Amino acid sequence: MKQSEFCERISQYRKQLYITAYAILENTADAEDAVCSAILNGYEHLSQLKSPHKFKSWMISITRNEALKILQKRLELPGNEQIEQLLPPSCDAPYELWDIVQTLNEPYRMVVVLFYYDGLPIQDIARVLNISTGTVKSRLNRGRNLLKDALKKTGGMS
Repeated sequence: MKQSEFCERISQYRKQLYITAYAILENTADAEDAVCSAILNGYEHLSQLKSPHKFKSWMISITRNEALKILQKRLELPGNEQIEQLLPPSCDAPYELWDIVQTLNEPYRMVVVLFYYDGLPIQDIARVLNISTGTVKSRLNRGRNLLKDALKKTGGMS
């Protein structure tokens, strides 16, 4: 793949990469850092991409890994406490769907984001997350049910 094609594809998928990183990090600056690191990492390892038609899932996988690295660094505090436990909830308007998605536990949130926001098929999600397709399906089903329950509670669904 040539540099120009790489740049075109990154432009095409940049928003989806950002959504993936934000789903993990829940922070704009960190998500942007993860995407930038993923783009650089992807470009440097472009020769390792065996199938150009899998570019999107390959880049989402790299973005996920970069976001998880940032999350690991951010969550480590003396005394093994997590920053998440010290911060108040981040959403002011919990009635918006994205805010509700952000309240899901990470395994469900990742599958929901990759499936609905990034449009990845179940097989690609399994490959990106390194889990079986059955696990993807069960997490997706559980995530939908959790979203449905949350929407009912907030009055967003009757």
